[in-house]
Amino acid sequence: MKLVFYGAGNMAHAIFTGIVNSNVIDSNDIYLTNRSNEQALKDYAEQLGVNYSYDDEALLAKADYVFIGTKPYDFETLAERIRPYITDKNKFISIMAGLPMDYIREQLDTKNPVARIMPNTNAHVGHSVTGISFSSNFGATSKDEVDNLINAFGSAIEVPEDNLHQVTAITGSGPAFLYHVFEQYVTAGTRLGLEKDQVEESIRNLIIGTSKMIERSELSMGQLRKNITSKGGTTQAGLNALSEYDIEGIFEDCLRSAVNRSIELSNQDDD
Repeated sequence: MKLVFYGAGNMAHAIFTGIVNSNVIDSNDIYLTNRSNEQALKDYAEQLGVNYSYDDEALLAKADYVFIGTKPYDFETLAERIRPYITDKNKFISIMAGLPMDYIREQLDTKNPVARIMPNTNAHVGHSVTGISFSSNFGATSKDEVDNLINAFGSAIEVPEDNLHQVTAITGSGPAFLYHVFEQYVTAGTRLGLEKDQVEESIRNLIIGTSKMIERSELSMGQLRKNITSKGGTTQAGLNALSEYDIEGIFEDCLRSAVNRSIELSNQDDD
């Protein structure tokens, strides 16, 4: 199986590194290219054993899956450049935000299968939750192969393309929202009188430990919360204070705003 990555930025790097580290395919079957930063490609080739090239015809020849990780505003230029070299064998996987599959196929001037994936930065540690949508002509075997590739850097959730907006908000942007909550927790903890470095280290370990509890327990997060909440205790006192605020509404507004912006970006590309 030959994989080609157009664009070797932060997210693409996380994906092909996860694939290499999981030994899903031989690193020698992975090919990278980018717009101008050849030194980065040389470094990846040396570190991971992958290949790189600026020869579009050679890259697309016999390529099974072509990951497109360029900036959305660079895609039309890329599509025009590679259009003459597309073969029937190529199946495209977009990691570009906001660009619909129909638009991608139109720009590439192809009816070849296209998938869109929406990973998050947790791919760097093999724990991305990746939303994925497939074009109708993506065969079952090819879907299984793509799922195996995605499982190399996390887990996959298949949704209709229209629902990728929700996945983008909940899991794609999700790490940033959680980081922001953790930042506020650090600030609040520091205001109680402890040294900031003590609070940061404590909360890092708190987050790691809590995540492991969620991972290893079959209980819901609600039940896990109840298990450490004694009536009249300190935890209940803190939760009572939180209940004075519309926490659920705040998070719903946060996610809806991200969904709406994703839809806006998609509509801009349709115009």
